[in-house]
Amino acid sequence: MVARRRGWRYFATRLNGDGTETVLDMELPLEDVSVEDVLSGHNSISAKIEPTYARLLGPDGKPLLREWSTAIYAESDGDIRGGGILTSSGFDGPTWSLEATGFTGYGVDMPYTGSGYKGIKVDPIDVMRVIWNHIQAQPGGDIGLEIDNTTTGGKVSIGTELKQVEFDSKSGPVSFESGPYKLNWYTNHDLAGDIDDLASETPFDYFEKHSWNADGTIRHFVEVGYPKIGRRRNDLRFTFGVNIFEPVSVDRDGSIYASGTMVLGAGEGAGMIRSVKEPIIRPGGRLRRVAVVVDDTIKSRKKADQRADAENQWRAQMDDIDSIIVQDHPDAPMGAAKVGDEIYIGGRGDWVNVGMWVRILSISYMPANSRVAEYGVARTDKLVS
Repeated sequence: MVARRRGWRYFATRLNGDGTETVLDMELPLEDVSVEDVLSGHNSISAKIEPTYARLLGPDGKPLLREWSTAIYAESDGDIRGGGILTSSGFDGPTWSLEATGFTGYGVDMPYTGSGYKGIKVDPIDVMRVIWNHIQAQPGGDIGLEIDNTTTGGKVSIGTELKQVEFDSKSGPVSFESGPYKLNWYTNHDLAGDIDDLASETPFDYFEKHSWNADGTIRHFVEVGYPKIGRRRNDLRFTFGVNIFEPVSVDRDGSIYASGTMVLGAGEGAGMIRSVKEPIIRPGGRLRRVAVVVDDTIKSRKKADQRADAENQWRAQMDDIDSIIVQDHPDAPMGAAKVGDEIYIGGRGDWVNVGMWVRILSISYMPANSRVAEYGVARTDKLVS
């Protein structure tokens, strides 16, 4: 069905809603293409078609590519580098702009319509599968998306028998209600959001992939990593003046700074779990400021202390970078760094010396300039909390 070849090409299929798809065009004439990989989120493809192509109009004269019906794929050297469902488009004269969202985005604003689900001591990654099984079990809703068999190995479970929990802490009595993890038609109206909540609270990561099967069909697959996807890459480096040449925005947001942190956990009033951590030496000799973190999932003083220490660590450092444009270089060859990996950024910017470990949260490839990619990043010490 498909001839593999060198370089980039783009193609489109019709999603039939039963887990299969039908080829629409194997040589889609896309321009200004951007392919974005996103960690624990929804990949995307944006592009345009210009001018009008008669073959992309159906027998009824309407565009062949239809929102919430068409899948668009980007292939490089025979490997599928990105795929998504066409979710929006627009016409400006002969220019047709296209936006495709990764298959995991199919669950955005999708409600639970079943009779109800209650999970007691269930693995949160298994709940992710329950949600996707529900979405794809509905008529016309099977997009052929597979979830890998990763679990937390019994290290994390959610949902308990319904009960009132009460105990005494150093700060006084603590009381809260616990119960099963539930899915109901009257409460769950964004199943993708429910999955993201599970991922952030467990935590676990997920990442969408597409690949060719031996029979020429396409496999749609979600890789799950517990507690995370990726690794610290001591073999790679991003450096100003070496593989970073575009101006980088370094932010110093004073609202995040704190010399100490007060964490408030489960409980009410004077009975709340509480930890206050203020190092003797204030970071950079700055004024005293205390951050307040309220998190009712913290149910012990030990957890509150750990959270306060983690908050103090990242709030002490104000320099922050959320996006960089990197050129292909032996220090970090294009494609070597993956979403989820941790990379060290070093060197001197226009005003400040930069030295920090960051985690790659997204990568945007521009096939028209294959030697450059844009990385969405976050300081790793900000992610420990």
